Amino acid sequence: MKIYKNDYPWTVIVEDKIGKNSGKPYTDISIGFKEKNIKATCEADKYKTTWFHFLDEAVLLKGATTFENVYQRIKFERDKEKEKSRKEAQTEQSQQQIYSELNDDIPFE
Repeated sequence: MKIYKNDYPWTVIVEDKIGKNSGKPYTDISIGFKEKNIKATCEADKYKTTWFHFLDEAVLLKGATTFENVYQRIKFERDKEKEKSRKEAQTEQSQQQIYSELNDDIPFE
């Protein structure tokens, strides 16, 4: 089996292999993260890939779950901040209306 999935900046390669020393079959899972190298002097060095190697497919599920949970937490926190800003703006607007409605003129006769 060989699976190759490239979705910038991620690359995932899954391959069935046979151990060189043991001769036993195993599944190699490689996850690559590609980032732009701003110090590159030639086209070949334009991108740098950092590879992570795993032997258990449960790591893929754990990683996907972790990333999804963090993404949902970020969205929750940002939505909470937006709601807080919206309430503060509404409160400020209400206070401005209250103060502008007060008639503080002193009548002179």
